[in-house]
Amino acid sequence: MESVRLVARLRRGGVLWPGSRAAGVDVGRLAVPGLVVFAPLAWFAGLAALPMVGSVAVVNGELVLAEDPGPWQPGWVAGVAVMVVAAYAVVSGATMLLAAARQTGRQAEPATALGMAVRRWPALLAVTAITVLGAAAVVGAGVGVQVALRWEFLSWLTAGGLALAASPVLLAGPVLVLERRGPVQAVGRAYRLAVEGTWPDVIALLTGAVLVPALAVRAALWALDAVPAPLAITFAAALAVTVVPFQASVLTRAYLQRLAWRHTALQDSAVFPETVALKDIPSCQNGRPPTGAEPAGTWMWRLVAAVLLPAVLYAMTATANLLDRPELYRRPVTAVSGPVAAHLTGDGRLLLLLDDLDTPPTLLACTAPACTDTATVYAGPAGEDLWRDVASAPLPGGRLLLASWATTDGGTGRLDLLLCDAKNCTRPPGTAGRVSAGPHEFALAVAARPGGGGLVLAHAGESGAGKPGEQTVAFTSCADLACSTPVTRQAAVLKVPAYLDKEDGFALAVAPDGRPVAAQLDATTGAVHVVSCQDAACERATVSTPVSGSAAPARGFALGTPRSGLALAMRRDGRPVVAYQAGADGAVTLLDCRTSDCADGRTTRLSEAVHGPPVLVLDRAGRALVAYQDVARDRIALTSCTAARCGTVAVARLDGAGRHLALTLDGAGRPVLAWTAAHDRDGSHVLVSTLLDP
Repeated sequence: MESVRLVARLRRGGVLWPGSRAAGVDVGRLAVPGLVVFAPLAWFAGLAALPMVGSVAVVNGELVLAEDPGPWQPGWVAGVAVMVVAAYAVVSGATMLLAAARQTGRQAEPATALGMAVRRWPALLAVTAITVLGAAAVVGAGVGVQVALRWEFLSWLTAGGLALAASPVLLAGPVLVLERRGPVQAVGRAYRLAVEGTWPDVIALLTGAVLVPALAVRAALWALDAVPAPLAITFAAALAVTVVPFQASVLTRAYLQRLAWRHTALQDSAVFPETVALKDIPSCQNGRPPTGAEPAGTWMWRLVAAVLLPAVLYAMTATANLLDRPELYRRPVTAVSGPVAAHLTGDGRLLLLLDDLDTPPTLLACTAPACTDTATVYAGPAGEDLWRDVASAPLPGGRLLLASWATTDGGTGRLDLLLCDAKNCTRPPGTAGRVSAGPHEFALAVAARPGGGGLVLAHAGESGAGKPGEQTVAFTSCADLACSTPVTRQAAVLKVPAYLDKEDGFALAVAPDGRPVAAQLDATTGAVHVVSCQDAACERATVSTPVSGSAAPARGFALGTPRSGLALAMRRDGRPVVAYQAGADGAVTLLDCRTSDCADGRTTRLSEAVHGPPVLVLDRAGRALVAYQDVARDRIALTSCTAARCGTVAVARLDGAGRHLALTLDGAGRPVLAWTAAHDRDGSHVLVSTLLDP
């Protein structure tokens, strides 16, 4: 009589809901094989990933890959993928045996089920591989139709039809486990059983065994990207140990229901004549588990502990920085162009100067030192007063000076100055003097004299009477911020090609004694020219070339190449420091001058192929901090150099980064970087990162 009721129960209620309910009732026991197999696999994968720890950074309390970890990552991913598929084959086989026993009034021990699965792992792996290849064929056919015919409806129709045709393969797992058949026999037997079912049964089978697990994986991936890492890891771990029991329970229910429609009553201990694997499993008496079986609640507590453990370990590792990785605080800023400069105001707020070729320069100010929000301080000018390129210089007290050649009739430039703080930008007080640039004199740099003693401007370009290939460098001294009485002196004539991108290859700094120093990069040869004034008024100047570069332009050098740029800083003893990127090979090099005129210096190669010019600051300890975009390692890198010793940390992946970076120090002397990360419908997202442990 009991067997008749069992058959009647298996025939009722379809497949999806009864299978899901059975998984939920006994999830603690059904999840045991997954915990036993996947937990050691996770530890092994973590140990195998240790060679990639050097590419990790702690960003906002979470561990992230801040650079390309190199050739180890593809091998690690492939190895883990193979092990996961093999482990899934064993876990699914053991779980299906547990689920079948539960649904037929029996109770198998997880150790028994795992032992059976381990003994039959080659056959289980073969069936899993057949299923995976069938799914890949279905997806590939749909994509192929879409690529060939550009007809999305037909693509979905093709994939759906093939999925229905391949769905009986899903029953091969229960057949192999419960009937102890070989892989090929199991597939044939699965198709014969599927013929006896109905279309709703097939759809339920696909929903429970494919669609729901796929949605669970998609939800886990979403959680890893959208919620804090500990919560996402807990959610992903919970799905990892519950999806297989759900899937196995639905598949087993579909298989047993097929058998229930073949038999009206059961007369032997094997439940059904075909399910020989169940004959040695004891039955539950009056709904109670056999003697010696552990209570379901024990397994549930173990399951909860196993789900929470990965998040706890992750939180401990990230919070305490047990891996001793660089720690950064990162926040996004929405803007329409990329940052070219970053400065700190007197109250500790960050100013970001944004500029590109298509929009007027924009100045953004963080509304708080944490930079959780920004406000536009200045946007413009536009129209006839459009600025060509913007130079900026920090002033005592935290204000920022912006300078540019404003266009005038005839193609000449007129110096335009703005004085900015975190609230607005205004013209400097006083009457501005006239400082003009010729039609080919576009490069401009500006710096404040020490102690607030006015401004120094450096401008370079071809003069009207200049010879081809010659570039004049001039300095303009201003006694006040309005530059009301400018004094301009030509300091040098350099042999530099006329077509160079001078805006990125020209820089200015002022020594503590007030002497202006300018540097010009010849991107075609990699030569660095340094023009040093002997006094604050620059009545005399010397020119040195500490880096002579190659004898001829680099082969393949293209006009307008973005792979060149130069940054200049001044030490407290008056020695210049230069970071430059030559277009010859795109490498970043640090030049540390040994003398004030840089007639002699030490060069240190920091990186190979780099996108965009480097940026440079000196920290309070006198270390040279150089930030650049390392294309070879797919990272935004920050290198710190003391004498000839340099160390580099990865700040972030490039992720479609723009050409320019901005670098400054915050009130605590920590490096702050800003860059353009990616573009979307709302504009470019500028990311600002502070290195918390320089």
